[in-house]
Amino acid sequence: MKQQEEYKLWNHLHIELADIRLHALSEGESSIGYRLPASAFIFLYKGKATIRMDGIIHPVEHFHCLHGCKGMRLDIEAAEYLEYYMVLYRGEFPLRRRHFLDKGGIPPFQQIFAFAPAQPIGLYQILQRMEAAWNRSTEKEKFLAKTLFFPFILEMLQQKQQLGMDLLPTEVVKQVAQYMHEHVDEPLTLELLGKRFGYNPQYLARRFKELTMHSPIDYLIGLRIEKACHMLQNTDASIGDIAQSVGYEDVFYFNRIFKKNVGLSPSHFKKKLSDKEGVRFNPYKKWGLSMSESIAPCYSDNDNCYHYKEKGESYMYRTSRKNMMAALLICMALLITACGGGNTNLQSPSETAAAGSNSSALTQKATPITDTKIVNTAFGEVEVSKKPERIVAIQYLSSLLAVKANPIASTTRIMDNPYFNGLTDNIEIVGSSGSDVSFEKLIELNPDLIVVMTSEEEEYKKYSKIAPTIAIPYGNFTSIEEEVKFFGDLLGRDEEASSWIADYNARIAAASAKVQAVIPADATFSIMQETDKTLSIYGSEFGRGGKVIYENLGRVSPPAYDEAVKEDKYKDISMEVLEQYAGDYIILTTERSLEELREDPIWGRLEAVKNGRLYAWSNIRSYFIDPLSILMQTEELADWLTNAPQNK
Repeated sequence: MKQQEEYKLWNHLHIELADIRLHALSEGESSIGYRLPASAFIFLYKGKATIRMDGIIHPVEHFHCLHGCKGMRLDIEAAEYLEYYMVLYRGEFPLRRRHFLDKGGIPPFQQIFAFAPAQPIGLYQILQRMEAAWNRSTEKEKFLAKTLFFPFILEMLQQKQQLGMDLLPTEVVKQVAQYMHEHVDEPLTLELLGKRFGYNPQYLARRFKELTMHSPIDYLIGLRIEKACHMLQNTDASIGDIAQSVGYEDVFYFNRIFKKNVGLSPSHFKKKLSDKEGVRFNPYKKWGLSMSESIAPCYSDNDNCYHYKEKGESYMYRTSRKNMMAALLICMALLITACGGGNTNLQSPSETAAAGSNSSALTQKATPITDTKIVNTAFGEVEVSKKPERIVAIQYLSSLLAVKANPIASTTRIMDNPYFNGLTDNIEIVGSSGSDVSFEKLIELNPDLIVVMTSEEEEYKKYSKIAPTIAIPYGNFTSIEEEVKFFGDLLGRDEEASSWIADYNARIAAASAKVQAVIPADATFSIMQETDKTLSIYGSEFGRGGKVIYENLGRVSPPAYDEAVKEDKYKDISMEVLEQYAGDYIILTTERSLEELREDPIWGRLEAVKNGRLYAWSNIRSYFIDPLSILMQTEELADWLTNAPQNK
């Protein structure tokens, strides 16, 4: 990863510290089988040990910095008296920043690495202050610990980059290859492998091909075809059974893949063998496999017993038929894995939706079963109740409330919405956010439907194991009305949806008319947000009042504005050009008061500020863009505008 890209990813990451711990182990003492509950930095500053992270061995001594991701197994065996810090944290990208990952960026909180810093004292001193502040337990001290985390990250990145760190250890290569071998009969995907080993799909796929000249999928196909050939040659298993044993549920698809790679159909291949024509699939020819390296040790997949599996020559080369499999094992020790995420789209549901509708992504149709219907999604058909009653809304809680569906659970991040005040009193919490959901709690709640915002198939599968799940990607709906109608159709609440939409349109029209009566049509409006580090301008897509002002109230932006936000729908600007983008009215997301802004030497000289036409609100009020929030934000801003000084 390029240095600047790594800084960029960290810069846009939302961080929540979970814990800071100081640990000590005596000589010969061990800490075995600990599962990281969050992403973690481990900084050893005294002693010597062997540390295993998901089986990857790191002999460390004196000063060493390691990073692992949530769910990894951590084993530490102290060879000498040992002291180390552990910083547990959670990271998440805001929705508008996730396009970095679509371009191949690796989430920092999923990276796995270890290195010995050349100048460790600076890192040690920061961690020492962080741990001391954290354990004083006051909110002020915890905030101090969080502010110190960023200098630690900066110093860590600088030292790691000076060493030219490669984020993909060779040990992981060996483990992934072995994992593919041991799970060849399962429906492996690039995404599944990537999530298991903590790497971004695009990055892993690129590295895989760089080192092997073959894509991960080509390698997996080769492994499966080799196993199928072996079974056709040595067993009486049916073609269907063989297809399932190598990970293909669809026997027709297996036939096509087999013929494409071998040149014969499975049945013809078996017939040639029975006719003693000497037909044998040769993996070396197509995949360029090599026997020049010996098999490397790899870890067991048993969570309770991580150890090396050693196989001697007598085992690997017992008969001539084993040579081919031995070669595959050898090559697997040299390969890199990858994972792939598919982009999914949903359509608006309707039991009578016509094929090919422009609102394509999820369609809904009646089934012969009295109380259920089938929803066709990008992840396949989902059978749901026509009127579910125990709904968990990981996201889209607002639309469920709009159609009076009374969901039973959601996340803290969604329920902290101030516009939901009084509407969520009886809703249980299943996690702090969509990336931190307690699946144990979900199981206890026994839902009959789960609604989640995702385009990731593996995430969808996790939820679908608990209850029927409707996965809807971010940005699927083109309007508030479309979103509410969708959920009315889905949940058997068409009347409630129609009623809410009618009320919404009437209230938006009333707010717009009220504003038009007092604000000139050519008055310009700017949507801005300031933080400690940045100043940004926004269009209509990322909240902060943009949709309310530019769409619901039909106002216009300053001349220089549209071109600036045309590509990314927002733009970071410097204070030096603030006046260039400042309209007659400014809607500003900030944690500062109006009085502080008036006294600011830069903000205070703007005409909008001087004339009382700046509206300041906090991020917790401006961030949300769900149906209920947009409605109330529209009325809130309309009330302010009708009382604000008019343009002269």
